[in-house]
Amino acid sequence: MALKADLYVDTVDPSKYLVGKECERCGLSSCVQWLEKLKRGEGKVGDCEQLDPKMVYPLELVLSLGEILPSVEITQHPVEGLQGGYEVNCPGPDDPVLVTGNAAITQEVLLAVLSTTSAPFHVLFVNTKGNTIDMAMIYETFTPQGILGAIRESQLEEKVRHRELILPGLARRLKEPLEGISQWKVTVGPICAGELPLFMADHWIRPSRRNERT
Repeated sequence: MALKADLYVDTVDPSKYLVGKECERCGLSSCVQWLEKLKRGEGKVGDCEQLDPKMVYPLELVLSLGEILPSVEITQHPVEGLQGGYEVNCPGPDDPVLVTGNAAITQEVLLAVLSTTSAPFHVLFVNTKGNTIDMAMIYETFTPQGILGAIRESQLEEKVRHRELILPGLARRLKEPLEGISQWKVTVGPICAGELPLFMADHWIRPSRRNERT
């Protein structure tokens, strides 16, 4: 039986986006208790009147990651996917830039998550020789120099007005060196791509029914 790849779903903690921000009018002692009820199928996210409306859809997604994330198998050797710039939902010059590796597994997972929103994104797939980010950090195939090279090759600087990148959480140690050799500001995102809807709740738009059919 083939082994399934670790998508780091256990690192996703929705409570850190809620605790301290909501009240206790629901009768529970904490948002953690409320989340546990939701996970058991008791109630709906939208039932909480105190929850910021922009958080409703992202939280619904994160609580149903099992239905969103593909089940991917561990491959014997790295499998390369797309490389270079990729556009999701026709991004403009002010839309965010996600940076990751070119492992086919990584791309399958990230694009599955991005399919849940109509929000526009620039995505930069850096050549990591097909290694997933965790392995790319070990084998040093995901580096500040490689990222900067991919930015130049994809002509990203001509496509966006800002100079901000979002790196995967597992690559957090690249933040300072990348900022040190470039003019780009780096934000460290979540370890699991499935957490992106909450991490970017301000930008995560629920697709219209028309978009969902096309």
